[in-house]
Amino acid sequence: MPSFSIKKAIGQTFITQLAIFLLVLLNNVLLSRWLGPALFGAMATILILTDAVNKLTNLGQETALLYLISGRKHPFPKLMGTFFVHGLVVFLLGTGVIVVLIVTGSLKLVFDPQEIQLISTAVWWSIPLFFANLVHDYGSKIWLGQQKFSRYNANLFFRPLIYLSILFFLYISKQLTVSTAIAGMTVSWFLPGIYIWLRSVLPNPFLWDIKIAREALGYGTKIMFSNLLGFLVYRSDIFLIGYFLSQQEVGWYYIAVLIAERLLYLTHASSTVLLPAASFSNEQQQKTPTIIRINLIIVLLGAILIALVSPWLIPILFSEQYSHSVLPLLFLLPGIVGITIPKILSADFASRGIPQYNLITSSVNFLVNLLLNLLLIPRIGIAGAAISSSFSYLVAAMIALKLYSRIRGLKISTILKPRKSDWEALKVL
Repeated sequence: MPSFSIKKAIGQTFITQLAIFLLVLLNNVLLSRWLGPALFGAMATILILTDAVNKLTNLGQETALLYLISGRKHPFPKLMGTFFVHGLVVFLLGTGVIVVLIVTGSLKLVFDPQEIQLISTAVWWSIPLFFANLVHDYGSKIWLGQQKFSRYNANLFFRPLIYLSILFFLYISKQLTVSTAIAGMTVSWFLPGIYIWLRSVLPNPFLWDIKIAREALGYGTKIMFSNLLGFLVYRSDIFLIGYFLSQQEVGWYYIAVLIAERLLYLTHASSTVLLPAASFSNEQQQKTPTIIRINLIIVLLGAILIALVSPWLIPILFSEQYSHSVLPLLFLLPGIVGITIPKILSADFASRGIPQYNLITSSVNFLVNLLLNLLLIPRIGIAGAAISSSFSYLVAAMIALKLYSRIRGLKISTILKPRKSDWEALKVL
């Protein structure tokens, strides 16, 4: 049984996530103002493209690494040696996909000819950014799996802080472009990531193990498709807006998504702590309903607050150029409240060794989202993308709840009905 309080760990992680949110918000405020909607949208598309390649080629190995380290069933040197090899394979696969997308002209699907000229150099930075993402993501999963939450949170905090410093340098030296902004982001991911490897991994010998490899691939491939579908649910609308509309409207919509998803920092903190803790202890799995209710309360209150202040706050922070972001943001908020449930339950399902349940939720979520996006984006623009996302998130919440209620033998009303003990838990957080 872990020697830590899961409530305390979630609270500490949430505070860190909140601090990170402020830094990330500041970084994006500066980028959106300094680049303008069109270039900011183009940069967002490149970043999401890189993330899409990661989800497509990683074989679920990041989550498998977290799951296996949390279970503490294998020697650490063998685990890291095996995943080091897997990481190299993923990088080679991902690099191949990126090169094919660029040289075949596939980017014309989301960029018009003028936009392609502007980002012709920047898009190649997606390869080193992909490498830096792998270094950091694998590294952070090590500390997370070992339940070293203080180290994990501190490392996450320094990433946007490093990027903020780089952005100021680029702006002051008048070298800020989409290419240099992505290059700076690459550095901000790589430095904290390589620090973890140097401190915790490289002192150990690397030993590849066929049994661990089979277990990692078996677990990872089950969760890979749900992760990929989940990514497409959250980000396919960006590509579709680029295809049907323009990168300027991508920039407007990306700001709405950026703000709406910040409400999920507590949810992210909860699932971050829940997966390694629940993988190690059945007792921690029993706390999932309480975690769901607490998250719903906080995210709902946050959504109401954002709905009230966003019409005047967005133009102040991001400039009047982004006033078009307000309406899609308002449409996104109900879905953001709903998606709290499947995000937490995905960690619970993964900790129980049944990630295929996440695949069911993600599949339905993706199909509903895609069909509505194809129907609404050409007709009502970015507001249609927001409506599609919000509706599909609520559908996903209902499906995830139904699956979880079957596993636990609980009524959905029992899972969701607030209790006095929830308020006590809130005080602890």
